[in-house]
Amino acid sequence: MVENVPTEIVKDLQSVCQLHEQAVCNHDKCRKFSESLSELLVRLEDMKFYRTADRLMSILINCSPKEASHCEKANLVGEMMKEITKEIQKAAEK
Repeated sequence: MVENVPTEIVKDLQSVCQLHEQAVCNHDKCRKFSESLSELLVRLEDMKFYRTADRLMSILINCSPKEASHCEKANLVGEMMKEITKEIQKAAEK
């Protein structure tokens, strides 16, 4: 079950998801993605949206920015980001 998070969080999650799409072959954007997702996770925890925060944590576990090499889990992280973003958007529309 997805929590009904505020619209502001939905927009921020969409931005982070787009950043991941740009980050696949760009280490600086990859690091920015990881940092932005971490910040969003903290905000969700502060707002007591623990289920959603846990899902972001599972994405972060699979994210490890590396210099001068392609991310081995880029597809997995990308799919996880798209899935949670879609689910949260759908819940916000209700």
